[in-house]
Amino acid sequence: MRIQPRIKELWVIGLFLAVCLAAAIQTGCSKVSPMVAFFVYDGSDTFISEMMEDITARIPPDISFVVRDAGNSQAVQNQQIVELIGKSYDLFIINAVDRLACSSIVEKCQKEGVPVVFFNREPLADALTGSNAFYVGAAADSLGKKQADMAAALFGNDFSHSPYDKNGDNVVQAVILKGEQGHQDAEKRTDNCVSRLKALGFSVDVLAVESANWRRQEAYEAMDRLYTLFGERIELVFANNDDMALGAIDYLLSVNVFKRGPSGVQPFPIVGVDGTEVGLEAIGEGLLYGTVNNDSANQGEAILALLDSIIYNRDMNEFPFEITNNHYVYIDGDIITKENLAEYTKIAE
Repeated sequence: MRIQPRIKELWVIGLFLAVCLAAAIQTGCSKVSPMVAFFVYDGSDTFISEMMEDITARIPPDISFVVRDAGNSQAVQNQQIVELIGKSYDLFIINAVDRLACSSIVEKCQKEGVPVVFFNREPLADALTGSNAFYVGAAADSLGKKQADMAAALFGNDFSHSPYDKNGDNVVQAVILKGEQGHQDAEKRTDNCVSRLKALGFSVDVLAVESANWRRQEAYEAMDRLYTLFGERIELVFANNDDMALGAIDYLLSVNVFKRGPSGVQPFPIVGVDGTEVGLEAIGEGLLYGTVNNDSANQGEAILALLDSIIYNRDMNEFPFEITNNHYVYIDGDIITKENLAEYTKIAE
């Protein structure tokens, strides 16, 4: 039977629409909701683990997400990113293993049109290009300076009233437990805790700086070496994070230098950074003098706000956090000691 020209034309249009509808249905079935991928440098890191638990618990139910753990290997993280970069993800949220890799990560993602939010480990200044590349975290300078402010309050302007100037020389003898060698946060926290204390008028004698790579066990071993070398000469310990502070405390408890008990007075103070749950517990027990809150709750809130703004194309003029230089969301943190601990343990609960 011969199809009339007009009927044939309608038949072809109908077939075309049916094919389009089938494709639309297939696309809809393969991606029913926005998709986000999180890449973390090492899920065993206490701070990162707590932060990710908080963030993922607050992701809206209409957004699908996956979490990839690099196990502290940039090569592994690179491969994880490559594996997901062509799979219709709407956003990558990345806690980079090595900040030097961030430029190439941004370049790859931009070629595929995938926005990127880095957090906790700040990329180099020239890595964040384009309109959809951001960083969320604390200003590393601030955390080290606030550690120094905490120590300054302990020693006081008049050393004669401080029980911590044990040799009476009006000089703070300090050791520093440092994160990864060359890591921006480790370098800045280390430099600023000392330079700030000096700027406040204190003489500081840094007996030693030991890298413990953010790890509690490595800090235990480092404190073993430091206490063997310097013993009672140590008047202050700066730790770049709470886990290393706790590692030092573990060692000092094991050799009966630190004591558990109601007094909470130790031979010398240890101050950390992060405000992790275990760190706050140690403050409550009188083992850790204090920490600087690396405000993971508000950092997580900023990450979720960026997620919402990017995925749903919100007006960035209405973004609820200040954005510095079009790319940076810096969240400041507070000093936490036993005096204000109750406020932060309530938040943690």
